[in-house]
Amino acid sequence: MTDWGEPAPPPDPSASPTPPQPQPQRGPVEPPSGHGRRRLVLVLVAVALVAASGGGVLIAKTSGPHGQGHAAAPATTAPATTAPATASTTAPPATATVSGALAAQIHQVEAAVERLRQLRFVRGVPVVVESPQKMAAQLLKEINADTNDARLQDLDRALETLGELPPHTDLPKLLRAVQTESVLGLYVPGKAPAKGRLYVRSANGLDPYARFVLSHELTHAVTDQHYDLTRGDRLDAPGKDDQSTAYTALLEGDATVMMGRYHDQVLTPAEQADADRVGAAQTTPRLDAAPASLRESLLFPYEAGVAFVRALYARGGWAAVDRAYLDPPTSSEQILHPEKYFGTRDQPKPVVVPDLSGSLGSGWRSATVAGWGEFDVRLMLEGTLGVATAERAAAGWGGGELRSFQDGAKTAVALRTVWDSSAEASEYCGLLANWATSHFGAPTAASGRRWAGSGQQTTLMCRGTAATWLSAPDGPSLDRLTAGIGTT
Repeated sequence: MTDWGEPAPPPDPSASPTPPQPQPQRGPVEPPSGHGRRRLVLVLVAVALVAASGGGVLIAKTSGPHGQGHAAAPATTAPATTAPATASTTAPPATATVSGALAAQIHQVEAAVERLRQLRFVRGVPVVVESPQKMAAQLLKEINADTNDARLQDLDRALETLGELPPHTDLPKLLRAVQTESVLGLYVPGKAPAKGRLYVRSANGLDPYARFVLSHELTHAVTDQHYDLTRGDRLDAPGKDDQSTAYTALLEGDATVMMGRYHDQVLTPAEQADADRVGAAQTTPRLDAAPASLRESLLFPYEAGVAFVRALYARGGWAAVDRAYLDPPTSSEQILHPEKYFGTRDQPKPVVVPDLSGSLGSGWRSATVAGWGEFDVRLMLEGTLGVATAERAAAGWGGGELRSFQDGAKTAVALRTVWDSSAEASEYCGLLANWATSHFGAPTAASGRRWAGSGQQTTLMCRGTAATWLSAPDGPSLDRLTAGIGTT
């Protein structure tokens, strides 16, 4: 599963005090996987860039249908707990691929995670401590095994049409470059009798910084053993992207909060200073140069996830966090507004964009199908309209879906959203029209809802609580797309 679009988590009055924090620094991470179905800006990659009690860290993650890896992320401190452990099974030690003093250190981190997270390991977890070079190779192996580049290229073109990626972006290449730049940790879930597998990068054994990262990964491992993180595989389906983002935010928020507690309550002051120094020294020039929407999306599951998990904890301690694994949030809206998860649940309304390739004509095919959540609305608009305006436009989101179509080098897009009220839909439509004018120039139709520019013809259709934005490479294609969506 932040930022440059999302506000930092608010201070937690029940949290233990933390020392002054330096500015976040770029640093290491967990990878994507999947078959390219999910939107890049949702869950293909999760990179953390959050200020820990003393330093920044960047962590990559694998999320996808055949391996939902999750990595370490720096964290803020979570409140202490005195709740009893939620599992009474005596935990076997982690099965490490190391021996001697290093294995003993791994077991000590595992014991601390059990105590702080109030969950016990029920089976061993293979832990591999790798050099930076071997870690990068392992990450590439995971990416190559679980990523469909053709689907990523379809996604690339849809996002370019929306202005979220620059023209001619090579998304598969960009993902690999960002993900392998500074990988710190990776956990790949596994059902019993499989054990899951865990990797931590370190050139200096389990120094304080590596143990800091390991505490995050072991949190994923212990929650996997109790709540089966492979359930995320079932979210790898067209239209479930926003739901997958919400689930990832729960996982990463949990592990990030735990990571902060490990830093503050387990590491000694000298070890904290050492970990903070190493974290502050991390750099990620490739991520820095990546599109802003990518950077924000990579951070979302961590930063927004931390705020969500803190809200859960405030209502019922770790037991409330555990219950969320059994009844996960279903939208980025619920992550951004925890009150919409509690009590009477504000569930997303079903939205389906039909396959309009037949309406477009011979040679066209359906390409990307993706859920479109409140976070997506924010991310699409904020670069043009500003963060505050984008947040206002996204308020009242009720559901959404994006579908793209391709014919050779030509791309068409249909984005349909529904809103909680006609007034909120009207406000969104007005702001989306401003966004379109900024991207494509002044409207070309008297209605003020049609534009031409950047090699695309676009239109905005608003009725009641629904809004549909359409884009095609030429006027006749847009007319056919409009006619097709109008009959469904």
